[in-house]
Amino acid sequence: MTTRFSLSELATMLHVPVEYVRAAVDALSQEGELTAESFLYGERNWRIAPSDTKRIQAWIEGEVQAGRLVEEKPVRKVRRKVVSPKTTDLH
Repeated sequence: MTTRFSLSELATMLHVPVEYVRAAVDALSQEGELTAESFLYGERNWRIAPSDTKRIQAWIEGEVQAGRLVEEKPVRKVRRKVVSPKTTDLH
């Protein structure tokens, strides 16, 4: 049985956002560049064969170099918790 990867697993392996992997898989699928071992199930869920990972990685690298995909750094969110001092009512 062939091991297949989800989009999130492949994104983790390639160190790119899931959106990039989804864009690559969708584009390569429309062009007929993916093997039959990679398939779509459900509406948006893909199972990617190991033989397609290099092709997907090359597509992402090409799009980043061409400037069509911009690697965005995660936005740092700072939250501040305000704790009101306890008041004692002795009245």
